Parts: sequence; C-alpha cells; structure tokens
Amino acid sequence: MNNNMKTVTCSFVMDRDVYNAYKSIVTGNGENVKGNIIRYMQSVIDYGTPNAETIEAMEEVKKLKADPDKKTYGSFAEIMKGIDND
Repeated sequence: MNNNMKTVTCSFVMDRDVYNAYKSIVTGNGENVKGNIIRYMQSVIDYGTPNAETIEAMEEVKKLKADPDKKTYGSFAEIMKGIDND
C-alpha cells in the first residue's frame, strides 16, 4: 500500500439478517463485501446516483411491473409503436 495514501477505517453496526442477505448476493456474484461497498461508493461519487429521483423511479418501475393491468414497454421502439397504433 502507498504510504502517502490517506485511508479511513469504517465500522458500523447493522442488522445481521440484512448483512447476510447482502453478503449472499455479493459473494454469489463472485465479489466480496468490502470490494462491493467500495465500488458502490465510487459509483455514487462518479455518477451522483442513486439520488432520490433515481430511487423513486426504480420504485415506480417495480410497482408498474407488479400491476398486471398496467401497460409496460420493453423498449422505446415499443412505446413509439404503441403511440402510432393509438
């Protein structure tokens, strides 16, 4: 490790079931928790997400997918085709 590199040690308490579920997903994808958290933090810095708007949009998509009465589209082309047919 570069001796000039500034580092910080993080420690926090969290629900064991949440941690275990997260760890199971992360390790199932061939990663480790520490590396995944660091990568996640860097993506938040790089892209400024997930911000409140992104999270809200993701929740809206989940609700739409769960409602069989809502019309959803798999691509922009499908949306345009649907508009043309209306």
